[in-house]
Amino acid sequence: MQSVAGARFWSELSYLCRLAGLSNPFSRGGRLLVAQFCLLVMKTLVTVRCSKLCVYFLTRAIAQASWKYWVRWMFNFLGWTCAGVVVNSGLKYTESLIELEVRDRLTRAVHAKYMRENRFYSAATARRLDGLDNPDQRIVNNIADYAKKLAHLYGHSFTPILNFVLSLAEASKDIGFTRPVALIAWNSAASILLRAVSPKLAPMVSREQVLEGDFRRSHGRLLAHAEEVAFLQGAAAEHHLLDRSLQAMTDARSWHALVRVRKDLADQLFKFQSLLAGGLFIHIPFLTSSVLTEAERISAFRSTEELMLRCGNSFSEVVLLGRKLDELAGYTHRITELIHALAIDPKDAARAAAPGGAAAGVWEQVRADAPISFDQVTVVAPEAGGSAPRTLVRGLDLTVRPGESVMVTGPNGCGKTSLFRVLAGLWAPAAGRVSSPLESLMWLPQKPYLVVGTLRDQVTYPELLGFDRASDERVRECLQQAGVGYLLGQHDGLDTLHHEWEEVLSGGERQRVGFARLYFRSPRFAVLDEATSAINPDQELDLYRKVAEQGTTVLSIAHRLDLRQLHTHELAFAGLAPPARTPQRFCMCCAGIPCFSHGVR
Repeated sequence: MQSVAGARFWSELSYLCRLAGLSNPFSRGGRLLVAQFCLLVMKTLVTVRCSKLCVYFLTRAIAQASWKYWVRWMFNFLGWTCAGVVVNSGLKYTESLIELEVRDRLTRAVHAKYMRENRFYSAATARRLDGLDNPDQRIVNNIADYAKKLAHLYGHSFTPILNFVLSLAEASKDIGFTRPVALIAWNSAASILLRAVSPKLAPMVSREQVLEGDFRRSHGRLLAHAEEVAFLQGAAAEHHLLDRSLQAMTDARSWHALVRVRKDLADQLFKFQSLLAGGLFIHIPFLTSSVLTEAERISAFRSTEELMLRCGNSFSEVVLLGRKLDELAGYTHRITELIHALAIDPKDAARAAAPGGAAAGVWEQVRADAPISFDQVTVVAPEAGGSAPRTLVRGLDLTVRPGESVMVTGPNGCGKTSLFRVLAGLWAPAAGRVSSPLESLMWLPQKPYLVVGTLRDQVTYPELLGFDRASDERVRECLQQAGVGYLLGQHDGLDTLHHEWEEVLSGGERQRVGFARLYFRSPRFAVLDEATSAINPDQELDLYRKVAEQGTTVLSIAHRLDLRQLHTHELAFAGLAPPARTPQRFCMCCAGIPCFSHGVR
């Protein structure tokens, strides 16, 4: 991790500020910064004038027992205090708006990159993002923390700078510029010395966020696989894993807390020596002056002391801004690392990892009425951590035209689903060319994805109709065709809204809803990846027939041999240990049409 003063940090900070719209004075964020700037100037002017006048009038009133000066102090105190209350309230409001604006703009920018070209898939598999950890935590938590610290830093860094300048200008009227300049030089030297022995916070912040993300992910995995863990009686093992993740986080934070003690000691020492040095520089001029009366000496001393103490405190805050910048640097690096990783095209990353590098295969999207085509395609499984990729399919030639349904068979782990990942463009082929009519393709996996929404949305996804009833007749018909029309009565119609439909429906019902979705969209091609594994064998043939009747050509991964009669060809994967002689397969519908057969090493 770079130091705070490093060019990399300032470059990353500038990039994120531009992305958040803060560098454009005509954007909403820019206008909020201008408004806050004006309020900060007003606050500083109010503070400086209030300190000088109120201290001066009160000291004169007490020294001379003068009611006239006391009344003037009272009116000044009330007037400046009311002005300060209004200005401070405005500052808090604008700071909260700046925080929300920065978070909104950055999150939307990351969402746009995250969802483009299925890069969320790359993030989920953690393969093509070069080991990027916890993208969900970076988007949800780190951007929020960054926005909060950036908004706070702007207001609380500019204020002491302006306070310092104005307080110094007022105080110099009484003691001149020589002593303040000497005081500044002294404090600067002390700051450099103490900063040299202080630890850097940016690496600690970044490390803590990584461990926080790992702990959160451990709990997320437990919730995602709660049923499997319960069936396997794995509570004790998962308890150990959760505690281990927690222990790693608490150990790191405990050590970092000890390191921060050294930082705090240096900061406090700097503050105290600043107060002592400031007192010495202020006391001497008034001790040696003989031209002032007693009352004038006390009043001038108190007002000047108040201004110089404020000036010294402001200077100390400016010097100690490095600590806040250290913490901001940790979040800045994590967010820019995420954005830069999402900017990498997943297919380019896959090609770079594949054998042959630039000579890797080509995936292209063709028009919706074109056939599916694999031309000398080699498929490899990308491995994390730089490991050598595994070859799953080599030299596949296959063209699937409308009406030529293909059944894909073979042992588990031989590359059947990986071939469809290449067809979808999620993986790049290591060699050859894949032509995919993506707009006319639909995938039906073994575990259909159920969206947060109404029962209507489960059928129409990825189109979300919400409570729009325009297509209800068609939706009901598709549910009836899939054999789950009874859900309309069980769940109070299509307007029923559940956040977790996967917890409401059984495995077989989820697969049938997937078929209802397939009937609703009626695509030219459909990829069915063991889409009937949770459905009774005597019912799955009927579901497949309805798919064929609507004119959809299917590529099916299936293990039940009864489904062969609904396909015209079979693509057989021989697996890791192919037999010495693989017999040629023939069409199940009419003998004489050869099937495609390829071994996989």
